[in-house]
Amino acid sequence: MATEFKENHAQICEAWRLLTATERASYLEIALPKLALLTGNANKARRLFEHLLSKAPMLDEVQRMIGATGESNDLYVTARGKTMVIGGNSAKTMAILGQLVAALLTGNEVILHCPSQNEMCMAAVKALYEAGIHEDLISIANDSQTITLLHIDRLAQVAVAGSRSEVQAISQTLAGTDGILTQVIAVTDMVGLVEMLAPDYLYRFVTERVRTINTTAIGGNASLLELGT
Repeated sequence: MATEFKENHAQICEAWRLLTATERASYLEIALPKLALLTGNANKARRLFEHLLSKAPMLDEVQRMIGATGESNDLYVTARGKTMVIGGNSAKTMAILGQLVAALLTGNEVILHCPSQNEMCMAAVKALYEAGIHEDLISIANDSQTITLLHIDRLAQVAVAGSRSEVQAISQTLAGTDGILTQVIAVTDMVGLVEMLAPDYLYRFVTERVRTINTTAIGGNASLLELGT
């Protein structure tokens, strides 16, 4: 049963990643009104969330690259993977939920960790579930110590909302972990949220990939395939 659960979990996360950002935005848009109400300033929150969702078409763009004769090369972005969204003691709800929306919009699986705002976390996750986002894609981990969670296997990135000292402490802990390199995405401006308005903000949640297709094999000059034989 445990093996079956893990397999289903991986499949659900992969299916979410394979959706376009525009398709993922349609799910998140349903939850935005409820998420905005949790922040204490619904109008400002909705403007922020809608700004993030408006960038979905940009994430779906594919750039054709020049390559060798007989192949096509397309550059695109895709989710990095398992993402932890952490709210520090000084974090405002809007900053935490903005990081959460960004992580999901870009196709990542999310672990939400904000012990000081547990009720808010539960309400936010409930709103996302009701919007049609699968339970395997987002979970709450407020019962564990932050330092323990940062050692989770194959943690791709940590989105931190909090003070500079909190971000620095988390970065130092991650630097001492084994395994893959875990990126830190920080939001420390709790008033203007300037980090989230930067042009490259959402790109920090994704990684670049190149899709190469052998166009010769599909229907080009088949004699080129024999040059190496």
